Amino acid sequence: MNSDEEAQVASTGESFPNLIQRVMLVYFSPVKLGEILRARSPWFWTLTIVAVVSGVTWAVLPAELMQAAAEAGSAQRPQGQEIDPETIVKMTRIFGTLGVVVMSYVAAAVIAGALFLAFGVALGQEITFKQHLSAISHVYWINLIGFLVLVPIWIAKGDIRVALGLGLLLPDTPETFVGHLLNSITLFGLWSTAALGAVESGLSGGRVPLGKAITVTMVLYALWVVLAALRATFLGG
Repeated sequence: MNSDEEAQVASTGESFPNLIQRVMLVYFSPVKLGEILRARSPWFWTLTIVAVVSGVTWAVLPAELMQAAAEAGSAQRPQGQEIDPETIVKMTRIFGTLGVVVMSYVAAAVIAGALFLAFGVALGQEITFKQHLSAISHVYWINLIGFLVLVPIWIAKGDIRVALGLGLLLPDTPETFVGHLLNSITLFGLWSTAALGAVESGLSGGRVPLGKAITVTMVLYALWVVLAALRATFLGG
């Protein structure tokens, strides 16, 4: 922890919660976490730990699982343009791991920017970009749990494309826009989005009601789901 995270919160006289305490708050009391983050907005190590754990987990996925994904991707290529599955496995392990780590930071910055526009510009709240970034960095810990829960399911089903969402209701791997749309709506995605709205409500000091804040984050999540489904439909993956 850096010195800021260990400092006293001037407005309350209480010690600033450590990372473990803040993670527990994002699971069980996200509004209170938002109120706490108004005084301090730690984000770097909060986000970095999630990124590193996710990257390491991806790197140690069984070769058989990546092989199956590589073969599925190779089969979708036009005849004569297939890539050796073993080569794809090596590339997926290396670049996938780096991608997971790097995209954790990129996605957090993009989401923080969207939140800044939604709550700052649209709703007139004086919440800084850093506070939004801190909020999403803490909420990432919900997504981390979802990822760690998903890995054993991937291994059991032998398919890295399985998601913990409405796509489980489909008989086969989704291929249509509707199928990809359902597959993009996940249990942990909904939980983290609701938690993010609660944290944002706390950051506003109660000026944005809980229900309204969650509605805003759910709308942003819905936009992401549609974009993800369009990408999967037309670009594959």
